[in-house]
Amino acid sequence: MSFGHAHDAAESPQGEIDLGQIAGALSRRRRIVIGVTLAAFLGALVFVNVVKPRYTAEARVLLENQESYLTRADKERADPAAAPDAEAVQSQIQMLTSRDLARRVLKSLDLQGNSEFDPLANGLGLGTKIGVMLGFTRDPSKLAPEERMLDAYFDKLLVLSPTKTRVLQIEFSARDPDLAARAANAIASFYIDIQREAKRENARDAAQSLSPLVTDLRERLARAEAKVEAFRSRSGLFVGTNNMTIATQQLGDLTNQLSISRTAQADTEAKAKLVREMLRQNRVGEIPDVANNEMIRRIGEQRVSLRAQLALESRTLLPGHPRIKELQAQLSDLEADWRRAAERTARTLENEAHIAFSRVENLSRAMDEQKRVAGAAGADEVQLRELERAARVLKDQLEADSAKYQEALARDGLKASPADARVIQRAVAPPIPSFPKKLPITAFATIAAFILTAGSIIAIELLGGRARIAGPTPLPAPPPEEALEAPPKVRIAAERREPAFAEPEETPQTARFSPPPDSCAPKLEDQTMRTHRSSVVGRIDAARMATLSVKVLMVGCADAEHSFDSAVTLSRSLARRGLAIIVAADAESEGELYDRLVPDVDRARPLGLADLASGAATFGEAIHRDLDSRLHVMPGGRAAADYDQDAESVLEALAQTYDFIVFATRDYDRTMFLAPSFDIVLVSGSERAAEAVIDELAQAGVSDAFLLEEESPADASAGLTARDGAAA
Repeated sequence: MSFGHAHDAAESPQGEIDLGQIAGALSRRRRIVIGVTLAAFLGALVFVNVVKPRYTAEARVLLENQESYLTRADKERADPAAAPDAEAVQSQIQMLTSRDLARRVLKSLDLQGNSEFDPLANGLGLGTKIGVMLGFTRDPSKLAPEERMLDAYFDKLLVLSPTKTRVLQIEFSARDPDLAARAANAIASFYIDIQREAKRENARDAAQSLSPLVTDLRERLARAEAKVEAFRSRSGLFVGTNNMTIATQQLGDLTNQLSISRTAQADTEAKAKLVREMLRQNRVGEIPDVANNEMIRRIGEQRVSLRAQLALESRTLLPGHPRIKELQAQLSDLEADWRRAAERTARTLENEAHIAFSRVENLSRAMDEQKRVAGAAGADEVQLRELERAARVLKDQLEADSAKYQEALARDGLKASPADARVIQRAVAPPIPSFPKKLPITAFATIAAFILTAGSIIAIELLGGRARIAGPTPLPAPPPEEALEAPPKVRIAAERREPAFAEPEETPQTARFSPPPDSCAPKLEDQTMRTHRSSVVGRIDAARMATLSVKVLMVGCADAEHSFDSAVTLSRSLARRGLAIIVAADAESEGELYDRLVPDVDRARPLGLADLASGAATFGEAIHRDLDSRLHVMPGGRAAADYDQDAESVLEALAQTYDFIVFATRDYDRTMFLAPSFDIVLVSGSERAAEAVIDELAQAGVSDAFLLEEESPADASAGLTARDGAAA
């Protein structure tokens, strides 16, 4: 035993349970355990075969509102608030277990004389007689048949509702499976009948209570309408068209006539004034009413004819000729006649204006008189409206109560009111008894006997102290010089480049197979300078424990033939450990990298990192899927813009989603710019070229740069697959 184990034993508590002692005690008393277990097995087997079987039938009833627009015309849809809640479901369960329902079921099943239910089927037993004599129980012979069978009925009835449902599950047990099924179905049927009877009784009570109310409303409505008509005839407030009183209607007619008369008066006065003004200006021909006069039109025609004749005669005769003077005299007479006709038209218009003015005055006086009449009838009209309002309220109430009364009468029929429940599963005779369950009872009795017997033996051993051992004597603490020295750690990089994560400690098996120092000094130096790919995965796993996302930069030197194969192999290995993505950090590598990962896709140059950094593509368009693994791929992209300034923001965005991020590049300038943003930097290629890159990175402040051992694609894939399987 090692020193560490001895120290642990020294710290163990005293009085520890000795499992070996307990096992020995059980072994010594195995006959008791086996005997008791076997006896329990045989007893349970005899019990399940001797006891009379009991069968349980099950019927199910769904509680729901059966009202619809077909059964209740005044409702377009069922009221969701009427659906039964948890309290209503429990109330229905109490109804199913009520004594009234039980009496109906027992009477329909005719169980009198059945020894399972009727206590008088085999006569009164001695225990029952003693209980009756002492007053503990009632005498069954003095009870009705249904009353004395209630106790046995309720013992065999179970009503429950599954959680969060409105289904009632009715279970009834009996020795006869057919009787159990008939009883369960009878309970469901009588339960629905009771609900229908309750609704019919409610409708009958409603009709009886509404009948005197409807009669009283009819009488009150008749009296109210009679009051309205009597008051209308007494006050003269008869109704005309448009439900208006005659006084109000006459007042409206006078208002319209007065408005028309005032309009006509204003029109005639304006026309007369215009005619007088034109007569003063000697513009008689421009007056519309004068020009349209028939006599004026004839005078105008004669004037035109005389003027034409005068012009014709003036060509041959002098102005002093008698013919010329005669024509001029005739023309003057026509002018005078024309003016007199215009003055007569003006006087006619003035007379019409005076007539219109008189009509307006008469209508105004009539309207004032009608206003006084309408004002006097206003108080009577207010009282009339109040009487009509009271009659209208009585009429609306009578219509509503009459509709309820008619509906209550209609629902008093035998099946006019649907029950708020329906049977969704009728009970059938069960083929298998519900009790006893032979296999579960036998197994439970046997296991319980074994556990109780073994537990009793263990308890006896523990209480007697035989199952406990004394604690060991504490060992002295070792001196400091005897402490084991920790094995040295293997350095991965050169002494000037301290790695971020040290290699695991060297086990004795590793040291056992190390080659002799004199024969493998170059190889040891090569192991110091080169990091094997398996240790790289271990280093990344160690870094994963310290951060949410590990960012790895893989730099391929000019002479590295398989740098992209190494990047792909490492990325696929990391994809088995979590969500991983490989990114082509320069445009020169994306074609080769993308061909390795998605070789069978014939497409144009895919979108990638450059397009994402320039804003020409989204993350969803720049990220692709490896066909052979769960690895995600981001090529270099199509854009030629310099995206080094955006690399850190892209890294941060990817770190929010991916567990492992691998950047593959061969560009040394970009390497120096991107390296500080990564957790681990791996350089592949010849030792001289890689050492130069590592030195430059060390001068730039990057200490976590390591020389990666380069392998062929087949060896790398096989090695990593084997190591991943072993790790899993």
